[in-house]
Amino acid sequence: MPIVLLIWGVVLFQFFSFSASDDVLENTTTEVTIKPFKLKERTKFLINVNYRDPFLGKIYATQEVSKKNIKIVKAKKASKPEETIVWPTILYKGMLSDSKEKNKRFMLVISDKNYFMKIGDTENDIFLKEGDKESIYVKYKGDLNLIMLAN
Repeated sequence: MPIVLLIWGVVLFQFFSFSASDDVLENTTTEVTIKPFKLKERTKFLINVNYRDPFLGKIYATQEVSKKNIKIVKAKKASKPEETIVWPTILYKGMLSDSKEKNKRFMLVISDKNYFMKIGDTENDIFLKEGDKESIYVKYKGDLNLIMLAN
């Protein structure tokens, strides 16, 4: 037992003797000189993008838009006033047939009237374009809209 205590005493003495240093460091100041950094002018280069497309095998061609086309388009938009389309109230209540069947029937409420429609039908100027069990696409006076399932 005394040997074990002696070994532990030596280990602890060495540990604490290294951690507590009584040395005083002298305050020394050193002079620092700063050199300005010289930047080199960058070399400019161009990337040639007129190479053959590796997938299609065609040469890349840039699309140039002439100013005449832009002016004509702006003039046409300015001359034709846009009509605001007021949609009737449309509620999608769900699909009546199985989703795997070819003839799917959809239940829609248009202006508080119930309609059973299939894809391609038109009721009250509302055209049913496509749909599934969660949503449908309807067209009214050339305007397409997505209607989600109503709870």
